[in-house]
Amino acid sequence: ADTDLDQLTDIEEVLYGIDSGTWDSDQDGYFDGQEISNLFNPRGLAPMKLIDSGLVREYINDFSGYRLYYPLQWNQGGVDPEEKHMLFSAISGEYIEVRVFQKTATMSFAQWFQTNAPGEQFSLLSTFTNRFGVEGWKRTDGLVVYFDTPSFVFTIIYQQIDPSAPIPYRTSMELMYQSFRPTATSRTIPDQIPLVVPGASPTVSTT
Repeated sequence: ADTDLDQLTDIEEVLYGIDSGTWDSDQDGYFDGQEISNLFNPRGLAPMKLIDSGLVREYINDFSGYRLYYPLQWNQGGVDPEEKHMLFSAISGEYIEVRVFQKTATMSFAQWFQTNAPGEQFSLLSTFTNRFGVEGWKRTDGLVVYFDTPSFVFTIIYQQIDPSAPIPYRTSMELMYQSFRPTATSRTIPDQIPLVVPGASPTVSTT
């Protein structure tokens, strides 16, 4: 359920401490789901960034150096000692896994995909650029994302308890891949322009 049509499920509203009946919690003209997916704070007037909100943490991987944001209330833990395989878990049991695969610089992403992604279709992937300017590949449903570098392929995969059930944390998945950086970088997301609109109605827009 998404009672207020702000592209955050009611479960995610609880996760981020937002009122499920309010489309734009901070009344800055951007709806709550839009702010989270673009890495801005839904509880503070623009241009407050999500990382400064206290609603998320930044994880930095010791093995490869990648970094991303994840919800403050979620747990994170490594499946292996080197943390090539990480799980970011909700209390409900849903989780998002991030895996690091080593590859050679001469291997293209398409070649890696053919060998290492059995059951997946390359035709269902499209390229995109995240909020930090990192180029990646995203499956059409937005639940599987790949980032390719000369030395590694990073995969981010949403895992459900019941594959036939609705997806409760779709926007949280988006915040994780939108915040992904393969290494440390000085690049920052652009400042958000305030759009204070009294009595804003729940219509879909984009930043």
